[in-house]
Order: sequence, then C-alpha cells, then structure tokens
Amino acid sequence: MSNIWDRERLLRSTIIAGLAAAGLAISPSYAQSANDEDESSSDQEVVVVTGSLIRRSEFTSISPIQVVNAEIATLEGLVDPAEMLQGASVASGSVQLNNQFGGYVVEGGVGVNSISLRGLGAQRSLVLVNGNRPGPAGTRGQVGSFDLNVIPSSIVQRFEILKDGASSIYGSDAVAGVVNVITRRQIDRPEITVTLNAPLAGGAETYGISGAYGFNFDRGSIVLGAEYQLRESLQIGDREYLRCPQDLVRSSPTGDIIDREDRSILAGTELAGCNNIYANTIIDAFFGDRYIPDPDGLSGASPIPGYRPRANGRYDDPAGEAYYEDVLNDERALSQDAINRQERMSLYASADYSLDFLGGVDWQSDLLFTRRSTESNGWRQFFPLIGGATAAVWTGSTGYRYDNDPTYDGPLQLSQPVALWASNSRIDVDYISFNTGFDGAFGSGMGFLSDWSWALDMQYSRSEGTYEGNGILASNSGDVQFDDNSPVYDPFSAEFLSGNYSQAVYDHLTVNTVGETIYEQTVFKAIATGELFDLPAGAVAMAIGAEHRTFSIDDTPDQAAQDGDLWGSSSAQVTRGEDSVNEIFAEVEVPLIAGVPFIESFTVNGSARVFDYDSAGSDSVWKIGANWQITPTFRLRATEGTSYRAPALYELFLGNQTAFVGQTAIDPCIDWENSTNANIVANCDAAGIPMGYTGVGSSATIVSGGGAGVLQPETSRATTVGFVYTPQRFALSVAVDYFSIVIEDQVAQLGGAAIVGGCYGANNYPNVFCSLFDRNPSTDPVSPYRIGEIRDSYLNVNSQETSGFDLTLRYTHEFDFGDLTIEGQGTWTMDDEVFLFDPALESGFDTNDFNGTIGDPEFVANMRTELRRGDWTYSWFMNYIDGTSNSIYSSNTASYFGQPNAFYDVNIEGTLYHDVSVRWQGDTLSLIGGVSNMWDEEPPTVSTGTATRRGNTALSATQYDLRGRTLFVRATKTF
Repeated sequence: MSNIWDRERLLRSTIIAGLAAAGLAISPSYAQSANDEDESSSDQEVVVVTGSLIRRSEFTSISPIQVVNAEIATLEGLVDPAEMLQGASVASGSVQLNNQFGGYVVEGGVGVNSISLRGLGAQRSLVLVNGNRPGPAGTRGQVGSFDLNVIPSSIVQRFEILKDGASSIYGSDAVAGVVNVITRRQIDRPEITVTLNAPLAGGAETYGISGAYGFNFDRGSIVLGAEYQLRESLQIGDREYLRCPQDLVRSSPTGDIIDREDRSILAGTELAGCNNIYANTIIDAFFGDRYIPDPDGLSGASPIPGYRPRANGRYDDPAGEAYYEDVLNDERALSQDAINRQERMSLYASADYSLDFLGGVDWQSDLLFTRRSTESNGWRQFFPLIGGATAAVWTGSTGYRYDNDPTYDGPLQLSQPVALWASNSRIDVDYISFNTGFDGAFGSGMGFLSDWSWALDMQYSRSEGTYEGNGILASNSGDVQFDDNSPVYDPFSAEFLSGNYSQAVYDHLTVNTVGETIYEQTVFKAIATGELFDLPAGAVAMAIGAEHRTFSIDDTPDQAAQDGDLWGSSSAQVTRGEDSVNEIFAEVEVPLIAGVPFIESFTVNGSARVFDYDSAGSDSVWKIGANWQITPTFRLRATEGTSYRAPALYELFLGNQTAFVGQTAIDPCIDWENSTNANIVANCDAAGIPMGYTGVGSSATIVSGGGAGVLQPETSRATTVGFVYTPQRFALSVAVDYFSIVIEDQVAQLGGAAIVGGCYGANNYPNVFCSLFDRNPSTDPVSPYRIGEIRDSYLNVNSQETSGFDLTLRYTHEFDFGDLTIEGQGTWTMDDEVFLFDPALESGFDTNDFNGTIGDPEFVANMRTELRRGDWTYSWFMNYIDGTSNSIYSSNTASYFGQPNAFYDVNIEGTLYHDVSVRWQGDTLSLIGGVSNMWDEEPPTVSTGTATRRGNTALSATQYDLRGRTLFVRATKTF
C-alpha cells in the first residue's frame, strides 16, 4: 500500500507531528455582529473592547469579533470552556487538542485542552482573561499554550474571539487571533448549579457541581466561586466503531469488506477480523516466520512448544482461530481509553473596590486555583531484546537456552517475542493565577492629560504538574538473569506472551516513573488612554503603554527516562530555560469624516508595538484598520497588519527526547514499485532497496530537541475585509468577512515521515533530508534496510498560508407566540498551504494545500434556533462539518496482501449534528433538559493507512462526536 506515500502525506505529517495539532472540534458557537456584541452597550459605559487598547462607549469594532455566550452554550449541554470554544466556527475546522489524545505525545501533555484558531496551532492563538495574559499549564517539556481546563465554566460570562492578527495590541502569539475570557463581576444572590451529561450507550459521563456567592457594597463587590467536575473515561470497548479496528478494504467501491478473511471461531460476530492489538506471537528475526498459539500443541517441526507457524503468513490462515482470538483480538485491549478520565476542582475569587484618593482609583484583583487529574489507560506491545537481540532455541530436553546463558554454547535461533503489556499514566496539574491592578484618571492639573485615564496591572501564574506512568525497565528486560540456570522470567513462555504473567514478573520489569513540570510567568503592564484633540468628525483617541514579561520552564523527567532506561518509551532530558521581553506599544483612532451623504462615519485605526526579547532580539509590528459606516444599514471594515511569535520556551530549550514510530508509518520505500509517485520509485530504486521490501523490524527512533541559538521569531501578515448589513426594518444583522493569514519563518518540527519522504519524494535525490536519518545497510543480519534514527529538532521552515470567509447572521423577532432568535456562523476555508522551503524550490511536490483533507474541512457551520415563551425556552442547535477526503495522499485503490485493485475508503461525507433542549426559568430555580447528537450520528470511518485512526475512526478528525446520543440536565438554584 505504499502508493499512499506521496509528498502530500509527508507534508500532512509536518502539520500533525511537527505543529502538534492544527485543529477542530464540533460544538456550536454563538456569534453576533460587531455592533451587537454586548447588549449592555446602550448604557454608554466607557470600557475596553477586545481587539483595542482604547476605552470607548460603543461596540462597533473594526476587527471581526465572534462572541460565545456561556449561558447560551449551556442550553446545548456544553459543560466546560474547551467544548464551548473548540466548536466555534473559527476553530472547528481543524484538529483541537482534547481528552482524546491519551497515549500520544502532545504539546502540554495528556489531558490538555487548548484552542487553535484557523488551524494555525494553539501556540499561535492567544488566550486572555479579562484582557490580561495568564500563563500556560501542562506537563512535560512542551508546555507553551494556555490550557482551558484551568477556567471553571461557572465564572464565565462570555468569550470574545478576535478573528485577525493582533500582536500590535497584545504582543506575541496573537497570530491567528485572540480569545478573551470575560468573567462574571457581580453575583446578586448565592447560587448552586448541578449538571449531568450521560451518553445513552454508557461511558464518558460528566458530573459537575458549582457554587457562587457575592457581596455587593457601595464601593465594590466580591465574588467567590467553586466548581468540581468529573468526566468518566470512554473505553474503546464501549463503542462498536472503536472496539473492532478493521482494515475496511473492499473488493469494489461498494462491495463486501475483504480484509482479513474471517475463518475464526468469531465468524459472523461484531469482533470478526478485529485488530485491537498484535501480540502473543514469536517472530523469527531472520526469515519473518511468525509462530502463534496452537490449541493442539506442536505442529510439524516447530521449535516452539505450544506455538505453530502460520501456514502461509497471510490473514487468511486456514487455521485462523488462534490468530484472531489469541493474537489480534485480546479482550483486555478493549479497556483502552478513547476519552480520558478527568477530574477538576477550581476555586475563584475576585474583588473590586473604589479608593477615595487621587481623584478616585479603582482596584481590582482576581485569584484562580485549579487542580486537574487526568488518567489514561491503555495497552502496548512488548518485545524484550535479550543481549541486543533475543536469541533462543528449544533443545527438546533442556528447554530454552539464551545467548547470555554461559552453560550453553549450541546453535541459537534469533527470535522476537511479542507480548501484551499495560500502559497507564496519570497527570496532576496545580495551576494558580493572580492578577491585581489599579486604574484611575490623571485629573486636573495634568494639561492635555487631565481627561486621560491610566491603568497598572500585574499578572502572575504558575503551573506545577506531575506525570506518572508504568514504564518497562530496559535494563531488566534486556538481560535475562539466571538462578540455577533458570531465568527470572521467560519471554517465550505462553504465560508471558499472552500477558498472563505473574505479579513478580510485572514488578521485576516495571518502574513507576514520575516527572515534574513547572511553568511560571509574570507580567507587568502600564497603559494610558484618552483623547488628543477634536476633529470635525470627532475626537482623536489614543492609548500608549509598556509591558514586561518574564517566563520560565523547568521540566525534570523521571531518572529512568533521562537515562534512556524505559523500553519502547520516549527518553527525555531536562528542559530548562527562561526568557523575558520588554515592549512599548501605542494605538491611535482617528475619525476622519462623519455626517455626509454615504459616509455616516469613517474612522481609521493604527497600532504598533516594539519589542526586545532576550532570546530573539528586537523588532516591531504594526496594524492599520478602517471602519466605514456608509448608511445606517451598511458598514464596511478592513484591517491589515503584521504579527510575530517569539519561539516558545520548549521550542528553544526542549531537552533531547526520543519517540518511536513504526516502519510502515514513515517509510515510502515499502513496496515502492507500486507507488504512484515517480520520484519515490526512482529514488528508492537508486538507494538499492529491493522491490517487495516490507519494512520488517522494530520501530524507528525519532530524536527531537530545542533550537536555541538557531530559531528566529515567526512573522506574519493578516488581512481582513468585510461588510455588516443591519436593515432597520428587521432585527437582522449579517456580517461577511474575508481573512488571509501568511506566516513566515514558521517554527516547526518536520516530522519523521516528512523527513524520510522529503529524501525520497523529491526530484533532487539525495538532498538535505537524507542526512537527517539513518538506514541499515543490506548486510544487516537482523533487519536490512530498516530505518534506525531520525533527527527531528525544531527549525524555521518557509511559510503557512490560510484564507477564506466567515459568515455571521442573527435574526430576532417578537411574535405573539414568543420571542424567536435565529443565529448562525459559517467558515469557508479557501486554502491551507504549508511550504517547507521556498515554493519555487519545492518541485518534488504536486500540492501542499491540505484544505478539505480529513481533519481540515473546507466548510463548517453551526446554527441556533431559540423560542422564548414566558418561563420556557426551546432551543434547537445544528452543527455541520463538510465532507473531507485524503485522496491527495492516499489512493482509493492499492494492492492488499497480494490482491491487486483493492478499494480503500479515503472519503468522509458531510455530517450534521442536531441538539435540542428545553429550559424552565423560575424566580429561584432554573432547569434545563436536552439531548445532544439527537439522531445518534456515529463518527465516520476510514480505511487503514489513509489516516491516523483510533478504532475505525480518524483520530485527527476531532470534529466528530465519539460519545453518541447524550442526555443532559442542569439545575441552578439561587437563594
């Protein structure tokens, strides 16, 4: 099936492996046009609007803003900020990191929930809380993005999503946009809320309870809140589309599934032909013969008692009962988590107070503490290597002998046992964030500054996390110890191979690893804002300020990981480093024309920021925008600006880490003669790799690390052009915005597949990619031509580009039967391209546009219809994900274990989800009940080799619901 290995698949791995998720999820979002963003705008209170530093009394934004209302989100059964944000149309067209990635190395560690806007990565999407910048949270050496888990949903009023670049306003990381979390500032009455989300098929239940209490007095207020949430795991055995992974290969586009012809005792059952995990096997390392359990004992001249050779080495083994039941379909593997179990507890306090000095000074502080525990349970293969390669022989009379047994010097057969082993981990993260600030007016006697206001803020955050797991000690597994010529454990015994080993064997081979990660960030910010002078069209407003940030990371893996003594797991060195930046920024807004025909108002806005990093040096960015209110009905707006992102601490200082990936996942020279890529055919042949090469051998080792001293900051340019239509005769608003973002010098890891494929897939072989990995020579006694080590550290590649259109609409009307609201958002992505090098030099590539591939749909949309009638609210939500296809780098047809022209499913049809709910609102009690995924829409399935899968579903397509039809209830009581 090597024809799936063309350049496009390699570039795809650059995004998924190198950028650690550009992404999308599913739930709906709730947007309003810019002039409807806050119902309280009519009170003319002077406030700071997301996307600007200037205080103003109206919400007509030059930049496009989408608002996600937390109260409305609860009507769909969304229970936490991650669900509320990851389903917004600006995010739901790409992969989002959530609780589905247990067992994978992701930025921030297992259990992190981040937000990636426009599919450009969470590290390019800035998250603020009330306009301030809290630090990231997570575990392991790649902490760098804000973890939405730290925000309790009970304190959120709304999310404001700025949908263009904003580094000139907010500094680094605001490349794809900004999410500003607006919290509740007053609570009039004590309240308690209980929530329950229960999938009807079981698993992934979510329970929550929260309480809030407020004190309001003449000069200020205090808000206290607490929240507890438990989300149970969803195991792959809980859903049919997860519990029975199959190749899903057909004899014709609509024919029967032919993969792994079912001759087992499970024939006709839902587990027939499953491949949950491959184990309970002994592999002849020289010839590839595989010995599997034989219920009838020895068969023929087999040298291994109780195991027989597979008759023909294929899936249609005539005696396939043991193959399916004992080798591919171990029931224990069904306990592996598809969604991790997660427990969160949060405490929150905020206070504001007006001080009676200096003409009036307001003080405001927020304190947040969150503790998160995530558990990820799974299973893995374990094939111990004895003396570098397992050598054993059955002598008939004296049993097994090993190559390190000094009492035996007879002939040996080089073999590889494959056993089943538990792989579990636990992550605990304590996060604290404290913000305090003062603001006031300069007052009389300050000249032109007399009417200006000022603000001073300090923000401190600290994330302290531990990550534990049951590692396999390589030092104990690689050398069988002898006592009276008997090994401590026997890797060839049926008990060991089948995973039924004793507790003593488990204890001998297992080490409980514990690592610790600390990330700290401190921010000081000062800003002054006011009016400079008056023009005929209005006052010229300005804001000017300075900011200082320091941040540090200290990740200390377990000593066994540092020593490389964890079999089959990532080794990791200490990641430790710090950075700081000083910035000066300014923003000016100038009303040029007002009150003339076809120009109700015309305003331009400009901003700039100068920065100086210890690590990255000095530079500057700018942004300019225009807002043209043509008539009360029509408004045009446009922005153009540059942004930047300094390399994150982990990108600079990540200690060398190793990971492992299977040969078939990275090597385009496997079965190269059947490839449709002419470069792969020619180059693999030139490399001396024989036709029919199958990629046998253990996984390749990928070594990655930081790029301090090499990396340069990313720069980007963002453009938006849009119009807003608000007819006065109807309560209707429509906004359409074009966006384009181009990132230059993008910091990335190429990914193992991209490196190897870049060597063989280009037309200039050999090239620089070929020097980044090692391949065994043809004379290797165990695994000739196997790829050994791949060196994949962070570096600056050329660019990434994305563009498209956003649509936002809202309609409200008061009918006799109730108040009707219809609102929706949609995002059309026109292109999503990645260039590793100058596009003119990428001649080995047919395309690098991943738009429309699995996990990267061209179009996503959501809509809400709401009817309020007295105390009752009826809601209907729809969420649509456009069809996708991996046909650009995965063929629909290929050979399948000797059968030519087998048909693979590389396409996913468009999917529409429906959610409904009813709310009753009394004086002191509110009740919500509803159903999400009302029609129990299953996630789409794809064939093996066409996408990274869990079960039969694409892991990279986080837009789709794994839980199924879910009932939810929510009750809030005030006192």
